[in-house]
Amino acid sequence: MVELIAPQSSLKALIAKGKEQNYLTYAEVNDHLPESISDPDQVEDIIQMINDMGIKVF
Repeated sequence: MVELIAPQSSLKALIAKGKEQNYLTYAEVNDHLPESISDPDQVEDIIQMINDMGIKVF
């Protein structure tokens, strides 16, 4: 159960940082993604979700 909480917490921290800066880099997104997410389509879905929140990723 702890494994599920940590990645979610990490993504929340990433989104908070993005809202503060109004942007994120691909490196920041990659650093905060759980290791279990390695499929490029999953990564793109997460980046799209972040973009939909008004946070630019470049």
